[in-house]
Amino acid sequence: MQSSGILTGFKLTTAAILIGAWASTSATADTIYEDNFANGDISGWSTTGNVAAYNGNSMRLRGTSTATQALSTAGYSAVSVELAMAATSLENGEFCYGEISTDGGSSWTTALTIANGDDNGSQFSSNSAPSGIDNNVAVQLRFRGTGATTGDYCYGYRALVTGTGGAPTDPDISAPASVSFGAIGTGTTSTRTITVSNDGSAALVISNVSNPASPFSVSSNNCGSVSAGANCSIDVAFAPQTDGNFNGSLNISSNDPDEPSIAVSLSGSASTGGGSVDDFDPLSGSGNVSRSALTMNTLINGSDPGSLVDYSHYALPANAAMPSNQFEGSLELFGEASGGDFDEHKDSFRYTGSQDTTRKHLPEFNFEFVQSGSHIFPVERGSIVSTHPEWEYILTPGRVWDENGDAGYSRVALPFALQQKNANCIHNGMMTFLFKDDGSVSDVAYQIAGETCLYFQVDMWGQLSASYTPHSVANSDQLTSDYQAEVNNRMPSKPLSALAQDYPGTDYTAFAAPNGKDPLDLSLAGFVIDGTHYMGGCGSRRGDYPYCESLVVPSYSSAKTVFAGGAMMRLEQKYPGTFNQSIGSYISECNTNGNWNDVTFGNALDMGTGNYKLAGYMSDEGASHTNDLFLPEDHASKINYSCTEYPRKASPGTKWVYHTSDTYILGTAMNAYLRGIEGSSSDIFSDIVVDEILAPLGVSPTAEFTRRTYDGIQQPFTGWGLMWLRDDVAKIGAFLAGSSQSVLHQGELDAALQRDSADRGLEPLTDYKYNNGFWAHEVSGNMSGCSNPLWLPFMSGYGGITVLVLPNNSVYYYFSDDDVFLWMDAAQEAHGIRSLCQ
Repeated sequence: MQSSGILTGFKLTTAAILIGAWASTSATADTIYEDNFANGDISGWSTTGNVAAYNGNSMRLRGTSTATQALSTAGYSAVSVELAMAATSLENGEFCYGEISTDGGSSWTTALTIANGDDNGSQFSSNSAPSGIDNNVAVQLRFRGTGATTGDYCYGYRALVTGTGGAPTDPDISAPASVSFGAIGTGTTSTRTITVSNDGSAALVISNVSNPASPFSVSSNNCGSVSAGANCSIDVAFAPQTDGNFNGSLNISSNDPDEPSIAVSLSGSASTGGGSVDDFDPLSGSGNVSRSALTMNTLINGSDPGSLVDYSHYALPANAAMPSNQFEGSLELFGEASGGDFDEHKDSFRYTGSQDTTRKHLPEFNFEFVQSGSHIFPVERGSIVSTHPEWEYILTPGRVWDENGDAGYSRVALPFALQQKNANCIHNGMMTFLFKDDGSVSDVAYQIAGETCLYFQVDMWGQLSASYTPHSVANSDQLTSDYQAEVNNRMPSKPLSALAQDYPGTDYTAFAAPNGKDPLDLSLAGFVIDGTHYMGGCGSRRGDYPYCESLVVPSYSSAKTVFAGGAMMRLEQKYPGTFNQSIGSYISECNTNGNWNDVTFGNALDMGTGNYKLAGYMSDEGASHTNDLFLPEDHASKINYSCTEYPRKASPGTKWVYHTSDTYILGTAMNAYLRGIEGSSSDIFSDIVVDEILAPLGVSPTAEFTRRTYDGIQQPFTGWGLMWLRDDVAKIGAFLAGSSQSVLHQGELDAALQRDSADRGLEPLTDYKYNNGFWAHEVSGNMSGCSNPLWLPFMSGYGGITVLVLPNNSVYYYFSDDDVFLWMDAAQEAHGIRSLCQ
């Protein structure tokens, strides 16, 4: 949490004193660029929307519009930018911005913001020196308005850039470190374009481009002299004539003083028929497999529904052979709406009874898959919208192999899950079938015998007829390359039992089932320390789930940490003052009762809005009226409930009351705030959470999904609705537990992780805190040798989900559905490995 606001602009009457002081200390500064619009000429500015010279002293922007000026600070250090603006007729949620980019407009730093209340025509000014602005050929200045009508005015009065001359200018070469051609057919050719950029402030001269070894070659090259800020391109062809994996190198020589020669690594693979690396993750077995269930005869001649079997029959056998057939195309099932069988174990909300219902059957299934060696992966990941009234598929990668008893067919084991529509429960299952290159395919046997779901626990199984349509999948080379990278970049892993060998004296069972939790209630469990992911869980009602790496778990409210908390801390890092933005300024639905104008983004993240009905722990959240948030599928219903349900009872920031609706409001407000800064097409989840936080960690495509409303707005839920594979959980946890990062605002992250004793957060219960979306529990009395207070931060999710981010740079997690949140055994065992004391 932040205790004070950040001033992004000040009135010119005050600014004159400060600007004068700045000028006196920069008397030797040179003017690099200046425009006060006195001559009425704005032709040098690039504009969008309604922009014109105005009154001989300014540039006027009406409604949603921009004016951008590109310039170079090459040869200058100590560069500073002064922007002066004014505004009139703004409403709530409308702003005028003065912004600076140091990367050619890809990202922007907000130097000046004018909002409703300051829109009386008074001039505001700011002086800024963003990181990277010195000696830079790609600087841009921008005035921007976000008004809803042309009656909303922003005025640019001055743009001044100064600096100290004499800074050395040099070229700076930039090119990708590696280029992958993926997998192609032997005897075919694939071409990739390598872009070489000059990020420096002087001309880059490319003196030589080497020709790489066969089967790579340079097919075209327009690189010679490259101006500062410009780029050139080199086309490289990959034309393998034999099967196998190939590597090469393209060497580029230039006048870059610190990198006179750089190398771009080249890689690709080829196989007869193409489409996959034929030895990716090779299998060394003979194919001599003894099988008592899901035999070839069963899959070809059996009948629906078949029977539930132990999951070991879906597993990759120890003696499996490399597949002799190649799958690329579409798999379609038939009879989903009436086929299969169903057995209910728990149904808290009485979804089903003795009668047949759609909830007892699979949705329609027709999806594309691509094989890579002994792996197969779906083209589409995440929860896939369907016409089924209750279920949506989640598809994850599986395996392919040969068994001698399958008469020339190859066998596929395909992990999948069903997720309840508009909800977060996930029911994990398996499919298996046989296929040949010519499109021959057996029936598909499937079963579900486990879930992460507190209120609905069922088995489903069946055997359905299928068709396989071989065809080229669009962009399959890149998809294959991306999938192989996903597998190869997984965190090094071992079973939890290996902790006893790696850290002698450790009782690994404390992590496998802490405090007496039933292992069958745990979908996943794991411990991450010193770069290794120790893994457990994966139990089901039919034995261990055979592909734990592909088992999907729901986030539930741990999304309040990863999505809401992560997005807020990223925005604060990019745009200081985000935490202190007013909810009421961005959401019109929250302006009907006056309860949200003094509630900040930070208050909503902390569950401290001051708006509530019942102050008791989880009393509001457990009330039946929350169905008006969780059940509707459209944004209007969700936001209207969230904004109007609770009256004001306390000052914002003083009282903790848990509402998922507050996080939904926050997500909506963050989306509006981001669009006001980065453009109307920006999305808080895709552009901030995924692109800037999760993707750089190397998470799977499964983790790049969030639940959204089903209308045209597609508002992310923010407080629930994410999903992860176990490697995703380990990477996210390790990122948060690490001691160094530059993506999130460090001060806010330190507060969230209880590293700042002056900012513990609000108090939900005795010895518990809640700060920036993280829970924390004071446990010094449970840890030997800890004399100071010890607050352990953690994420928590509905039904029994816990992710501990421990101060000894380790992470412990479990995903369960027994509604039990006990983890002290695991924390104490982690303390035994390396002290948690602070």
